[in-house]
Amino acid sequence: MQYLIFVIIVFAFVLIVFIEGMIRERKSKLKYREWLKTSWGKKNELPLGADEMSNICRYSKRVAERYKSEFYVDDITWKDLSFDDIFSDMDTCSCILGEEMLYHRLRCPELDTIDEDYSHFVKLREYFEEHEDERIAVQEILHDIGINRKTSIVTVFEYVDSLKAESNIQHYIMIFLMLLAIGLVFVLPGAGVIMLIAAMVISIGTYLKKKKAIEPVIVTFNYTAKMLKAADRLKKLSPKVLSVDIERMNDCREPLKSVLRKSIWLTTGSASMDNPAMLLEEYVKMFFHIDLIMINLLIRLLKERTEEIGTLRRILGTIDASIAAGSYKAGLERVCIPEFGDGERCYNIKNCIHPLIKEAVPNSIETNGPVLLTGSNASGKSTFLKTVAISAIFAQSLGYVPAEEYRAPRFAIYTSMALSDSILNGESYFIVEIKSLKRILDAKDNGYPVLCCIDEVLRGTNTIERIAASTQILKCFSDKCYIPFAATHDIELTKLLDDDYTNYHFDEEITGDDDVCFNYRMKKGPAVSRNAIKLLKVLNYDDRLIKDAEAMVDKFTETHKWD
Repeated sequence: MQYLIFVIIVFAFVLIVFIEGMIRERKSKLKYREWLKTSWGKKNELPLGADEMSNICRYSKRVAERYKSEFYVDDITWKDLSFDDIFSDMDTCSCILGEEMLYHRLRCPELDTIDEDYSHFVKLREYFEEHEDERIAVQEILHDIGINRKTSIVTVFEYVDSLKAESNIQHYIMIFLMLLAIGLVFVLPGAGVIMLIAAMVISIGTYLKKKKAIEPVIVTFNYTAKMLKAADRLKKLSPKVLSVDIERMNDCREPLKSVLRKSIWLTTGSASMDNPAMLLEEYVKMFFHIDLIMINLLIRLLKERTEEIGTLRRILGTIDASIAAGSYKAGLERVCIPEFGDGERCYNIKNCIHPLIKEAVPNSIETNGPVLLTGSNASGKSTFLKTVAISAIFAQSLGYVPAEEYRAPRFAIYTSMALSDSILNGESYFIVEIKSLKRILDAKDNGYPVLCCIDEVLRGTNTIERIAASTQILKCFSDKCYIPFAATHDIELTKLLDDDYTNYHFDEEITGDDDVCFNYRMKKGPAVSRNAIKLLKVLNYDDRLIKDAEAMVDKFTETHKWD
């Protein structure tokens, strides 16, 4: 009778634990659904750290290396344009697969005039922008795949691919001893309890040792099983826009059925250990090694089906990334759908804004050739150059632009802006700079139009050689395969390149209160104001110093000599 009461108490405890877990999970889902409604059009409020970005970007780098992508935004351009910050703002993805795919799309702007992946991505984004209920249902499904930025999923899958399955004999022996000890408790309670405690200690110790060694394998199976479950749930939801994706996922699912059947001991219902049901499940795993046994049974299958798993990752990641891209678009102050003038040499944009700048001043330009920008520091030149390049990447990656109108061909996009000397490589600023420019000159051999944005050409050398070399380099960029935007402080270049470049400028005003006022508006023609010395006065430099500097400028303007 006492044993019966004991069993009833244990059963009741387990039942309460599972009911409590289900209640918590339901509350969590309702809270997440409400958040999905209110967060649409808002930026991600949790900035990504350097390690998290490093793990997310590995997928894109591996794909680019393996498949030799036609164009990949290189590290110099990515850093110049602060795309880590842009991605962090945009990253409202529901799962790690979406984060990887969103990052990959931004690093690989589409160059092909007829690309099914690009068209499908845009179609998905536009559909989910207009269908809130279906979008939220899809996000809830993807959310259950989970986000784990502490490790690279790419690295984990590659690690598993190098493993061999082990024998399960030791695990079967441990299960036998555990069951024997439990049975002995009912026959010889004293000896049974001692044997049960010993078996539990040995089982947990062995489990933790093995679990740590094959944690990447468990993570891999977790994600594989969760992807398969997500595919099944999307099939039941069956939105029309996903019909092709669902069919492709069905083809991938068939060879992986056994993963899904055995996945009950490889996946968890919650990513948080405060879920009592999950906690109980973890202890069962420790005692009976069920997940370790399943992994050894399935590891060969996983290695044989890397192609199907890769397809699932891409499909689910693309769906998630399209939703995040749509949410970001909804939060932009202004936005337009790009027109691609393939075969044209042009860059036309109206009232474009930089997506990272609040209340940014819009600017417009229509050009079919090189552009040279002049003006003082902080007047807006660099920001405009970045906006030009960012807009092209957005157009070719996401299918929209932060502007009112955009028309241009599909470009390979390069910048040379925020450079610095390299202590590790022992390279001076000038060496770093000329290497950066050389990579853009070499880009014309790829056969695609090149959009390049260059800030202060050859600032790392003396004035005479800078002007001479800058003139010749910028003339090379006037080749028909380029659309160059270059900013400079060297006003001489506006004359030397007058036949090749159209001049624009940004300027500022010194107000009556001796304050500097920037309007950040781009204007036609070269800069005519010289306010650098006036700025010294604004900052209370010595009057004599200012007068002597002005006198030198006046003399040089007349004689073109400094002495």
